[in-house]
Amino acid sequence: MDNMMLSISMLLLLIVCTLAGSGRYKVIAALNADPNIDLIEIEEFQTLPNICNGKECPKYADVDEKKLPTGVKLRDYPGMNWISSSRYQPVGNSCLEGSDEFIKYYQELYNYFKGVNTMGLLMERTVPIRAIGQVDPETGNINYCYLMFFIPEMYSVNAPAPLSVGIFVGHNWEKRCYVVSINGNYTWKRAMKIHKALKNYIERKHIEGVLDSELILDIYSGYGVPNPKKYSELLLCMKVDEFY
Repeated sequence: MDNMMLSISMLLLLIVCTLAGSGRYKVIAALNADPNIDLIEIEEFQTLPNICNGKECPKYADVDEKKLPTGVKLRDYPGMNWISSSRYQPVGNSCLEGSDEFIKYYQELYNYFKGVNTMGLLMERTVPIRAIGQVDPETGNINYCYLMFFIPEMYSVNAPAPLSVGIFVGHNWEKRCYVVSINGNYTWKRAMKIHKALKNYIERKHIEGVLDSELILDIYSGYGVPNPKKYSELLLCMKVDEFY
């Protein structure tokens, strides 16, 4: 009898865990809520919680540029390997909607770190999750999207290949990027507004060589985190061949 009760308890626990896992994606719908995003000033950055949450983050070097507006930074990022999804279609002009493609690729990326790779290697998942939208220069709409995580530095040189056919290991060359910090909740719609404002600023200043057709949103915290502690960054980067 005791064994039977134990078996039933374990089965119920398994069901609860399964439901919690599938419900994780339903929270994506919350990203559509009207956000309260504040662009934070550079000197306020140190007051934020540890945005990496103890996980490995991409390295960068700040570039001293005194003429930038408050809340905008210029950074140099080294070359890094990333595990990336194949391109997928936006839903409602957003790369963060919970479409079947989005969920499929997110799960495959997540599983890559859990050992679903050619070496069976378990890796600590990195932050941020990077969503990239290719912006149509004529309409301003998103043509297609990617999701990616950067590969931990210790595995970067000989990163195992994924077993899932929808994702791949790719290399991002060193880049110089304009970065806007976003403190609080976020939506893709708000990211597009910030991208447009940053693009207009760059055009007014006659800054050349910026790949303004690519919207990069790095999400450091989000699901299950209170809005005041959420943090993300929007990047607008120079073309690689015009970096120097």
